[in-house]
Amino acid sequence: MPGEKKQNSAGEKRSYFRVDDIISVVANPVNLMNEKERELLKNAASSNTFALFSDQDNDGLQSSQEFAGGEKLYEALKGINSKLDFLINHLLMEKEGLTSTEKKLVNLSASGIKFTVKHPVKEKDILQIKLLLPTHPPVVVFAYGEVKRVKVLDDQTYEIALEYLNMGETVRSEIIQYTLDHQRETIRKMRESGKNE
Repeated sequence: MPGEKKQNSAGEKRSYFRVDDIISVVANPVNLMNEKERELLKNAASSNTFALFSDQDNDGLQSSQEFAGGEKLYEALKGINSKLDFLINHLLMEKEGLTSTEKKLVNLSASGIKFTVKHPVKEKDILQIKLLLPTHPPVVVFAYGEVKRVKVLDDQTYEIALEYLNMGETVRSEIIQYTLDHQRETIRKMRESGKNE
């Protein structure tokens, strides 16, 4: 898959892989009053991620051999812990609008993202973006992006290409890891389908 060249602050070039996938995306316009606010946001915009709990994420519990209450109590607490994790994840995703959002076809890299929206957008608009990366455990990404290209489609939706603003290295690393894993999985599936023919 083609990479994309990006220059970092030290002047060296880095390549980011682009992958196509279908994921939950929420993009909300950021209303700015003037050019000064716009420049301030562009320079100050930040990003963040948090991993959702997995069903196997029971690190807070001791192993059943160390647990003083016995194996049955340990298993019951482990089940309760998993159910609480599920409820917390669901509430967090619902609060951020990621459960009610239809999944979209995206073209994703560590420097930007392309997808469609139903509301009018123009170049240089700044959007707040929320992504749900289907990793294990799933990772929610919060970022800001500036619209670089807009294409009006036949169904009156808008295909937009965004470049992230001041994305932190931790967040960028999560996206890089996701794109590499996705690419590896795509290659594996292509090899398997080639063997089955």
